[in-house]
Amino acid sequence: NKLIFKTPILFTMKLIFTLIVLCFSVGLMAQKAGTLDSSFGVNGKVLTPVPGGYPLISASATDDNGNMILVGSAGPTLTTNGGFSILKYSPDGMLDTSFGANGLAIVEYMGFGEAVAVQPDNKIIIAGYNADYTRSTYFTLARLNPDGSLDQGFGDSGKVQDSYGTVARDIGLQPDGKIVVSGYVGVSFVTIRYMPDGSHDNSFGTNGVVINFTSAAIATANLIQPDGKIVAAGQDNNGQKALLARYNTDGSTDESFGSFGTVSTKINYFANNVYDAVLQPDGKIIIAGAYNNGVLYNTMLLRYLPDGKPDSSFGTNGMVINQLQYPSAALHIALQKDGKIVIGGFTYVETGKAQFLLERFDTDGIPDSSFGSNGVVITDVGYSNEANGLIIQSSGKIVAAGFAINTLTDSTEYYAALTRYDNNLTKKQIIVQKIKHYIQTHNDIQATTLNSVSIYPNPAQNVLRVQGLLSSQKAKLTVVDFNGNIAISQQLSAYSHSYNLNIASLHAGNYLLKIETNGEVVTKQFIKE
Repeated sequence: NKLIFKTPILFTMKLIFTLIVLCFSVGLMAQKAGTLDSSFGVNGKVLTPVPGGYPLISASATDDNGNMILVGSAGPTLTTNGGFSILKYSPDGMLDTSFGANGLAIVEYMGFGEAVAVQPDNKIIIAGYNADYTRSTYFTLARLNPDGSLDQGFGDSGKVQDSYGTVARDIGLQPDGKIVVSGYVGVSFVTIRYMPDGSHDNSFGTNGVVINFTSAAIATANLIQPDGKIVAAGQDNNGQKALLARYNTDGSTDESFGSFGTVSTKINYFANNVYDAVLQPDGKIIIAGAYNNGVLYNTMLLRYLPDGKPDSSFGTNGMVINQLQYPSAALHIALQKDGKIVIGGFTYVETGKAQFLLERFDTDGIPDSSFGSNGVVITDVGYSNEANGLIIQSSGKIVAAGFAINTLTDSTEYYAALTRYDNNLTKKQIIVQKIKHYIQTHNDIQATTLNSVSIYPNPAQNVLRVQGLLSSQKAKLTVVDFNGNIAISQQLSAYSHSYNLNIASLHAGNYLLKIETNGEVVTKQFIKE
């Protein structure tokens, strides 16, 4: 099993050959991207009945352990007072029965849950709105501990009811723990920043409040940029324009953005909708929603440059309309690690029956033909269902979250619903990508003095002995697994003719040992038992 590569070409050929052999040994082809993941729930679906009430799931998030949090509104028989409903699942879709009461927490007197975010300490923040006896509405927030109990250090025993806003629609978390909530007050954009304890941050705007677009506008999303600036996104009240506003860290309008801090994009003369927004790593902003062509709604994306101008490289003048044959809407948007754009929402394949809708686009806005059917996946979860939440798991798998209502039985049944889909990276493709990256970043040159270096025993258990090193030269040892991951990296400054490399921490399998010294490189393969 000793391999000495004397030229870059020979090294590459040997590595590719090893890759091919490995590919055929690991079980290779996975499901097509967008196929329901049969290892998740029952045939890719998890339905949680909510006895006596409707969950109406409206948002989702994950904690740093990959657990999935679903937020919605509690039905009238779960709480007569109206409140948030929160469910917690493991990454594999198992309901966390240690959370709340058997996985479900209810926060009473809070009205309708609209948005959720998870802090680095895994505390959960929910925002929404409530109505008092005068029928006026106001912002409501709650913070839960990881076990579902109310955080007594937030607001009034875990709750905040704020008359400055009307309807809260989205939450952003700053690195300093401050909480940014956007929505609308009356007919204007409103953004309120809270301190970690739930009080207003008076260093932001006026007493923590910033209002913009004061003539019939609705904010539905907000984004926190890496520089701390805040973007609020939404639409005018007629749905004819998409609107953006960007604020400096103190709440003042960022006049370098759009026209004196705001952007207004005419869509058409019909009632369109903006539902969500996402920030790309390059600073571009994408908003998602529903485009009304006067006959039916279709999914809509608009992308803007960091300065607020439409991105002409995306779709047509910065706009993508994916015209399906059924009424459709994009309610949420997420980015994959490879930059592809995923939207989740609903479509009406049958009159009166909504179904989960997922679509995926390449970075230029073209539907991704490798995903589902020409970039579209439709899933029937129940009689009527909507994907109101969207999660890209660390594995790359896509989870749609929402609700399902079954009215085909004698009594109506209500469910929180999750569906999970395979991504298009098979094991083979993952290996190919990582080995390609390894080859591109490890351009080996011809080895001469290292040709006499040997390794033993091979296979090895806890120690791999490297024999033939020149003690007069510094050496670097790098162990790479066949997924392209660096497992061990050591810089040797003082050693004898041989060196004992501790490999006890490695999992059993095949590895490459790369030895670098005096500008020369040699790579050897070994097996860890």
